[in-house]
Amino acid sequence: MRKNVFLTFLAVLLLLVTACDNAGKVKVYKNTEEVEVTHTEARVTAVVTGMDFENNNISFKACVSGEQYELGYHGGVNVYNIYGDVIDINNISCGSVVDVVYYSDTDRLISISANKDVTTIKNVGKFFADPDNGMAKRGGTSYKLWNYAVAFDMGEPIDIREINTEDQVTLNIYKNELVSVIVELGHGYVRLDNHDTYVGGLVEIGYDVILPVTTDMLIAVREGEYTLRITKNGYSQSKEVKVERDRETYVDLTALAIPTGTVIFNITPADATLYVSGTEQEDHTYTNVYGTYGIRIEAEGYKTFRGNVEIADYTKTYDIKLTPIEDNTEEDPDNTTEKKTTEKTTSEKTTHTTTSDNVSTTEDAQSTEDDSHRTNNVIKIEKPVNVDVYVDGEYVGISPISIPKIIGSHTITLYKRGYIIKSYTIYASDNGKDDEYCFDELETRNSALE
Repeated sequence: MRKNVFLTFLAVLLLLVTACDNAGKVKVYKNTEEVEVTHTEARVTAVVTGMDFENNNISFKACVSGEQYELGYHGGVNVYNIYGDVIDINNISCGSVVDVVYYSDTDRLISISANKDVTTIKNVGKFFADPDNGMAKRGGTSYKLWNYAVAFDMGEPIDIREINTEDQVTLNIYKNELVSVIVELGHGYVRLDNHDTYVGGLVEIGYDVILPVTTDMLIAVREGEYTLRITKNGYSQSKEVKVERDRETYVDLTALAIPTGTVIFNITPADATLYVSGTEQEDHTYTNVYGTYGIRIEAEGYKTFRGNVEIADYTKTYDIKLTPIEDNTEEDPDNTTEKKTTEKTTSEKTTHTTTSDNVSTTEDAQSTEDDSHRTNNVIKIEKPVNVDVYVDGEYVGISPISIPKIIGSHTITLYKRGYIIKSYTIYASDNGKDDEYCFDELETRNSALE
């Protein structure tokens, strides 16, 4: 009896092992009647959009059509690189362009192969996408943006406009269209504290972040360790900073504050009017942080003196004698006048005698702001509401808010204490219209950790 049971078991096992053939046909035995089931194979070139190994699913978005697929994954699925070599599934990531073979009737994967025709460009910086106009750029190179283009940061899908120009990314281009962007190195934010003496100067972080210093600024910087350099009027200091992804780094510049100095002007005639940086100085003294400042001295019956003065000491005295209008003194042929300290001062069409260091005269120079990129329209940030809005690092107000529309790419940073900071890159074109943006609500830091 035991022998018969054992033989029956072997027979059933043999039938099960030989049930599938190479053509995708499956033999099913029911009540000893053989039934043949045929699976239909299908193929598609697609972008990987999700990898859920907990539920044994991989998601894809078909290149060209944009159709979404969710296919079952199991250990028997073959994964290949572009050379046909078997590789581990971990070598495929969200954003990869692959050729997929699967059973269309059961949505089960058969194989995944890295696509041979995709162009992959790594270590890309200064990238931004403009989905509204179907284009993207990196440096001076433009790309046509696929209608269904996707972006990923640490394996998670993001709005492609969240990619900051400071991020380092990988681009995947298929059939001359940019289909996916993968963030390699993200960005964090630097906020300056106690930097009042540098307002109006320049701050430099790393190699490519150079911005004017404003009272309240939040600077997007690629994650990493850098030397922060801050300058104003020729005075410069530096400090090491570490920028972490999606984090705000405070940099206290108290110890780097620019020293203050006072200059005293002994002017002949004594009733002359002194202007420093366009502001009248009644007592002929001027106090400010170290740097170079423009001066103008006027007196009735005398030629106007214009020049620059450098503050580089705690206190310093300058002796300046104006030239009477009736004085026909010829110009110095070298356009300079020897000073008592052996330094020279540049003459402005007429000779002015000085007995001080670091005073130089300059020609009048009319300069106007280049408004060639300014339009008559505005950019409206409608949502989320009640958050601080920064444009290219400079604080502009609380949303909803309208700002002047200036042609070009801009970084819009949304900030609220206790929430994850978000940045979006937008492109403003001279289309004669106001641009309106509604971004996602900010997440609290606690909810992001859940």
